[in-house]
Amino acid sequence: MVTEQHINLSLEELADEVAYLLEYYNLAGAHADSRVSPTPDARTIRYYTTLGVLDRPQVEGRQARYSKRHLLQLLTIKALQSHGLALAEIQTRVIGRSEAELESMLANLTQGKNQKREDSVRPVVWREIVIEPGLKIM
Repeated sequence: MVTEQHINLSLEELADEVAYLLEYYNLAGAHADSRVSPTPDARTIRYYTTLGVLDRPQVEGRQARYSKRHLLQLLTIKALQSHGLALAEIQTRVIGRSEAELESMLANLTQGKNQKREDSVRPVVWREIVIEPGLKIM
């Protein structure tokens, strides 16, 4: 859905566009954690930038401008949050990715979003076997 190559958005325009696309991808309000906002507002976008989860914007004059890359990063962040990942884990998955990689990741994460959430996310169960003190197999 994100097809324009040369996107140049203000902070407010970026927040509006992300909200629209989250609805399109059926990700708005799909978070298991009630502390996660359904759509990122200007404050949340600044917070993600401060944490390094989201790239810093270009500055034109005195105004921050956001590109397609920022849009893809935010959509991917929200998609990963909908799968229950913490921001620290999301950062390791998003940082340094190309636009093509972000688009691919987003496509994989949103594939089958019309299914029930329980069907699309499967829990992982770990077993711990202690061989000797200090030596475990997971």
